[in-house]
Amino acid sequence: MLQAAGGALNFTAILIPTLMALYYGFRCLVQTDKAIAEWGIGPAAEQMVKVTGAYALAQGIMYAVILLTSPAGAWELFAFSTIWSAVFLYIAIQTNNSEWSKIEGVNASNEPIIVSAVMLALHIYIMATMSDIIYG
Repeated sequence: MLQAAGGALNFTAILIPTLMALYYGFRCLVQTDKAIAEWGIGPAAEQMVKVTGAYALAQGIMYAVILLTSPAGAWELFAFSTIWSAVFLYIAIQTNNSEWSKIEGVNASNEPIIVSAVMLALHIYIMATMSDIIYG
């Protein structure tokens, strides 16, 4: 597994988004009510939280398979996730600075900004330093 990824650092660069995606997938799909309460987004957001969880869980599973097999040839998934992370970061910053964040009861934390920034940094690393592996 480590060798297929090109070493421990590359393996870790894929492992961290894997764990993050699995965590948020679980949080959104299994602990939906707790997540909604923690984030202060209201029960009307349940379906969108679950849609987001389904995406996160699917990404986490796909990355876990990549870790267990090989990232060779998986550039499309990493490119998609790089673009997704960049869009997520932009939207998170924009949303935290919007009128929505000022609504009483909304918990406009920096968590989405931190999560998307970490995901983007790791995906840029994967795309830049693992190109000889992922384009293979």
